Amino acid sequence: MKIAIFTGSRGAGKSTRFIHEYRNRGNGLCFFSLKRRGADGKVCAYDLVLYPKGETLPFFEKDPEVDMETASKEQLAVKDLTGEMMHSCSYFVHKSAFDKALLYYKEHPEAKEIWIDEIGRIEIAGQGFRELLMTALADGKDVFFVARNNFVPKLLPLLPADADIQTIEVG
Repeated sequence: MKIAIFTGSRGAGKSTRFIHEYRNRGNGLCFFSLKRRGADGKVCAYDLVLYPKGETLPFFEKDPEVDMETASKEQLAVKDLTGEMMHSCSYFVHKSAFDKALLYYKEHPEAKEIWIDEIGRIEIAGQGFRELLMTALADGKDVFFVARNNFVPKLLPLLPADADIQTIEVG
């Protein structure tokens, strides 16, 4: 089993490199966080795109009351809000997107590679793409994912010790 981690700091271009690699050589399912920009040109949301199907789902929406640079740890923590939403960092998160991603995975057992943008705070908290990641690993799939460099040490214990793990520094 091969695992590739595209890593770097926030804004380093990890997702850009990730989707470029998937499009050039990817052969499998990809769960990609596509940026949406507001009228001011700033990122206001992310949609989850399921490739190769191309289905787009509501995913992350900016919380206008939380600024990443000045927020407290409490404001940035992963929190369940309702049955359908959670909050992480400075975003409201549609939990149904994770469920649909897992269902898409289960509908395609023939897929040999699983590409996930991104694994981080929510997964460390035991939610988000964690079940998808753990299922793909248990199934012996090759897994490619994006993770910020500060999350990689927290994610390594989740990965099989006998896997061929490659870290790709982006930045």
